[in-house]
Amino acid sequence: MDLRDTAALSPATAGRWRERLSTAQAFMRARRHLPGVLIEVAAQHPLADRAVPGEEFEARLRRGHELYRGYLEAGRPVEVYVPGSRHRHLGVEDENSLSRAGGEFLEKLGVPAPAVRGDDLNERYKGEAGVYGSADECFVAASYFRDGEFGTLVSVCSPAQMMRKTLHYLQFGVYPLTHTAPTPEGFHDFLYELLVAVPEVMGTDDTLQDPGSDGAERLRSDRRPSTG
Repeated sequence: MDLRDTAALSPATAGRWRERLSTAQAFMRARRHLPGVLIEVAAQHPLADRAVPGEEFEARLRRGHELYRGYLEAGRPVEVYVPGSRHRHLGVEDENSLSRAGGEFLEKLGVPAPAVRGDDLNERYKGEAGVYGSADECFVAASYFRDGEFGTLVSVCSPAQMMRKTLHYLQFGVYPLTHTAPTPEGFHDFLYELLVAVPEVMGTDDTLQDPGSDGAERLRSDRRPSTG
């Protein structure tokens, strides 16, 4: 459905998102000649045993590894970014950052350490604020993509996350090739994404990057560990 035909958005909001889509697509066309590929594998908290990827996170990492090998075999230079600072979930604090847990998993699958990015990019682009949630993940991946010699951006996430993550990416000026890794029970609820999360991104707080963002503050308050 063309955004101009939907009654769910105001004309101003629909126009803003049409412009973002057009701008991001134009930027990606201008980068197609570059051989580099950046694959962002969306992290998932909580970690199993507070230290290693759980079932859903592992499924995404394995899909990211498949994509990595495919691009590598095609002669493309590839890097994989696994986002995510150290998290807390229901009062339990992980021992590792999501980036470290995911990166170590990829290295065990055979991805060379220099091709795996994580905490280094979290620190470079988000500093002490950390990477908490899809918007932060997309912000860091989009920033590194734009700063590097990459022509293709790939995002691996859960099926329920796909639309919201793409919207965040559009706001940051890029348009990824999105792959999903479904599992029998996912952390993200389809109805919540459809009825609450996606509308909030489209009409309320589309970046979660501003210092005064209530949504960003809620994420950090809920997920940031109390210890260093």
